[in-house]
Amino acid sequence: MRNLLYIITFSVFITSCVSPVKDPKEIDINKMKVVVWQLMKADEYYGRTIALDTTWRTNKKNVLFYNQIFELNKIDRAQFYKQMTNMEANPAHFKELMDSVNELSKREKNVLKPH
Repeated sequence: MRNLLYIITFSVFITSCVSPVKDPKEIDINKMKVVVWQLMKADEYYGRTIALDTTWRTNKKNVLFYNQIFELNKIDRAQFYKQMTNMEANPAHFKELMDSVNELSKREKNVLKPH
């Protein structure tokens, strides 16, 4: 999960000078937050698993996870990454997305945590 956050943060700094281009087939922000959260969880699982089983690294299981997430949410990988790049170029939109992902993670943790 940290790797994904580092990549996203680094991408923000790299693409901060690029103006966003509106795409008529934009993905809804609610769907984007779910997909980003699922990608983060998959990345965290993959990172923990390769520490125990290094064959996962050579088999590139993380790519399989990502493809399954895109299929599950019925979105195109290229379209997702294009919209993510556009959102990173606009810090206000990107902050809104990351804040909503953070809130989604908090809600999920509260549901799973016994009181």
